[in-house]
Amino acid sequence: MLNTLPVIDAHAMLGEEAHLHLDAETLLRRMDAAEVTMAIARPMGAGLVVDHAAGNALVLKAGPRIRGLVTANPWWGGKALDAVARGRDDGAVGLFLDPTRQGFMPTESIAMPLFERAAEYGWPVLVRTGTYVCADLLAVAEVARRLPATPFIAGFGGFADMWFDLPGTFAAIPNLYVDTSMMIGDGIRALVTAHGPSRIVFGSAEPRNRYAVCLRTLERLGLAEDARRAILHDNAKRLFGL
Repeated sequence: MLNTLPVIDAHAMLGEEAHLHLDAETLLRRMDAAEVTMAIARPMGAGLVVDHAAGNALVLKAGPRIRGLVTANPWWGGKALDAVARGRDDGAVGLFLDPTRQGFMPTESIAMPLFERAAEYGWPVLVRTGTYVCADLLAVAEVARRLPATPFIAGFGGFADMWFDLPGTFAAIPNLYVDTSMMIGDGIRALVTAHGPSRIVFGSAEPRNRYAVCLRTLERLGLAEDARRAILHDNAKRLFGL
């Protein structure tokens, strides 16, 4: 056992995309093996980019231990807002957007209605960051600056191309959070040292990464128990209203 504290995984992925595949049953088995209490999952593959009804249903019907982040491609306009509204009615706990896969810049006007709808619902927004050009960490930070009451989570922590922008951006945008799913230990430690643990949530990126790797990364940091509890459980519980 790698961890003795309750764990919420703030970023898992369900569906099929290239070489990646994960269904709810397999995720639950991996959660049990790693003693993960709950996972927050979002769609990937076609369910992320074009078939939102299927992708959102996949994460929203995965069972009580898997809660869902719904998505909708901003290019859908009003239909995207309708998809998000249905997700709220079906129990979603937040919004996920992937600018690279869905083909938009976070600061483009077409995306703002979705961000504003999430703010209206009191949802956190998890946005993939770290790949040029669209998944720009600084662009996500700019949207977060415009909506200061809404928590924005930098998915993958800026991996792999923008991790170096994270410390300064984190300092400037107080409603910016980060998930640890693809972060190296030194990057996590630097944020904890500079800003404390309250804006960091544990993420696995299953199936892109693995629980054993992500939990071991945190374990090796030797953080105080209150910091570990915040990152592994308390921050996600608060953000997603669990």
